[in-house]
Amino acid sequence: MNRSFFALLVSQTTTNLGFALYTMVVVLHLFDKTGSTTLAATVTLVSVVSRMISTIFLPIISDKFKPPKLLMYSQMSQLILLFVLFELFLQVINTINIIIIFILLGFISFFNGFFSPVKSSIVKSIVSRSHRVKANSLISSVDQTFLFAGWTFGGVLLAFLGKQNTLFITICLIIISILSLSLVKANMSSKVESQEGIITRIAIGWKYLFKHKGLRIIIIMDLMEAWVGTIWIGAVTLTYVQDALGKGETWWGYINGGYYLGTILGGILVYRFSKLLQGRLTSFMLFGSAAFGILTFAYGFVSEPFIALFLVLLMGPSYQMRDLAQETMFQNSADEGTLTKILSARSTLVQLIFIASILGIGALTDLIGVRLVYILSGCLLIFSSLFGLINLQLYKKGISLENENVNY
Repeated sequence: MNRSFFALLVSQTTTNLGFALYTMVVVLHLFDKTGSTTLAATVTLVSVVSRMISTIFLPIISDKFKPPKLLMYSQMSQLILLFVLFELFLQVINTINIIIIFILLGFISFFNGFFSPVKSSIVKSIVSRSHRVKANSLISSVDQTFLFAGWTFGGVLLAFLGKQNTLFITICLIIISILSLSLVKANMSSKVESQEGIITRIAIGWKYLFKHKGLRIIIIMDLMEAWVGTIWIGAVTLTYVQDALGKGETWWGYINGGYYLGTILGGILVYRFSKLLQGRLTSFMLFGSAAFGILTFAYGFVSEPFIALFLVLLMGPSYQMRDLAQETMFQNSADEGTLTKILSARSTLVQLIFIASILGIGALTDLIGVRLVYILSGCLLIFSSLFGLINLQLYKKGISLENENVNY
């Protein structure tokens, strides 16, 4: 792995850490100034919707710029918007001010949505296939470590430094990200000359996604897993801690921190044993998916807090094994330009299901109770892994994803 890879690693880490801190700042600012939980909660919804919209239009934009340049322009756009947001925080809050904050939030999230799909394409370009699992696991481990620190200590940072100073730290992190991106040298085409229309270019990734037999199975698994992904959002996990474990906010923090710690350990383990995954990506993805489902199923029955925390710690490595193997399989599926479009289509689908799930899982939790929600979610995750096992292993539809740039 070369200097370009480590520069990209620094850029992703500072970007995601900055985004976490900035989100906390905006939520706290709106809650402090208005006292409205609804307005504060709307920050997440606006962010998710904006990121989904960005992935819809990314295939058009990605045809115009080299991926590193595209990320740099998106980061610079966020930087300008953050300076405007900084100025707004110094003004008296009113209705117009709130509307402008949400507009800025939407645009910042829109540009931030470019990072993950484009980053994966760059990794494919600058890292050889034999080191790709190792590279993906290193990126994930470092990223999760800083996110864990950001979400854990962000509140402390806000309490000691205040909102303006914390937002200024975010601005500094984005500047570091931009400087790091300037060091990324990837041999990728700068422009795709295409006579096709906008709709056709948007649809390219969707066509590849459903045309490729292996990717089609993976995206179906993804959609099932995305539907139950919201069982780990704040409101549902807090309900579980209170109703199932009989504990308060302290244990809510332990459970959340335990999951992040598990993902960090999982990334380190995958990095350490990356050679074992080469040529066995499908098997490890399915094992991780099945283990995650079984642990979630068991989690629904637990009443002892320490057992629940232990299960959550184990979920992290299971999820990372599944996620990192799948990331590498996607990278092996197409060239860099097409990969960006494939990942954009995938991200749009997953986020659309996630948005629907936010409403559905919340209502279901009120209707049948939080324990049964986790038990049923575990069943769906186990079914997803069995679906993958039958199609990817028994019917051999996943073989092509072990190797790079195959024909469909």
